[in-house]
Amino acid sequence: MTRLTTTADAADLRAPASARRRDGSRDGFGSAFVLMLPAIALYGLFSLTPILFTVWISFTNSGGFNTEASFVGLDNYLRAGDDPIVWQSLGRTFLWLGYHVVLAGGLGLVLALAVSRLSRTRVFFRTAFFLPHLVSLAVVGVIWANIYDPFYGLISTALTQIGLGSWNQGWLSDPLLVLFSVNVASSWQGFGLYMLLFIAGLQNIDQSLYEAAEIDGANSWQKLCNVTLPGLRDVMTFVISLAMINGLKGFATVFVMTNGGPFYASEIITTYIYRLAFQAQDHGLAAVLCILMSLLAIVITVAFNRWRARQAA
Repeated sequence: MTRLTTTADAADLRAPASARRRDGSRDGFGSAFVLMLPAIALYGLFSLTPILFTVWISFTNSGGFNTEASFVGLDNYLRAGDDPIVWQSLGRTFLWLGYHVVLAGGLGLVLALAVSRLSRTRVFFRTAFFLPHLVSLAVVGVIWANIYDPFYGLISTALTQIGLGSWNQGWLSDPLLVLFSVNVASSWQGFGLYMLLFIAGLQNIDQSLYEAAEIDGANSWQKLCNVTLPGLRDVMTFVISLAMINGLKGFATVFVMTNGGPFYASEIITTYIYRLAFQAQDHGLAAVLCILMSLLAIVITVAFNRWRARQAA
């Protein structure tokens, strides 16, 4: 039986296709919004709300959760600018960041190049080098604090056994060595992840490029500089960005091994935030430094990625 077309059906058929698409897109957006609403609510509750609360605390003289806080305007920001420890910890944070990128990222690259050349034992060494990354930073701090012990530690014992006992240093008590020493422990925990990322990047390089380089008479160093490193450019950008972000979070290792000492020589922004918030009960100044660290992470990451984009263009 033939279906009779009603006036409404005819009007719908005469409606422009763009209008029908707009109606469909609105319906699709509404359905997508309903599906995303639980995730948006959880994100707002556990991410946006703490951020906004931290910003609010930075404008108050909050001294704890059980104390009354009053609005003080920009006083906490002015105090942060006048606090010499803030500037010292900020400088050491940049130094810590550079150490982590060079030590952890560089060691990850070197080991990735070495492991990728192996055939039978590749899986064993890849797993062995990744295992430290599974250990928490607090445990790593305890392990390396014992390694650095000047009396019975592994380093001092080894130097004594080979006749170089005079080289033994106060690795965690010397203000000139302590930040580097602690960063070695933190980088030892993190290099395994970067190594796996570099190995994945090496596997994606076209092997025909190496064959062409061999035909042209390139040696190993020339193949590394002209084939391997350019092929790892995108992975290297990601690893450096990740290493910089992880470097800004170096709290646990410093706290366990030195607690910012001696004489603030290993104090970084995160440990000073903890000291202000939970020891001095100065939540306003601690909130200012939290905001400063967040902005620092955003600025460093964005600036580095834009620089890499200009270099690749």
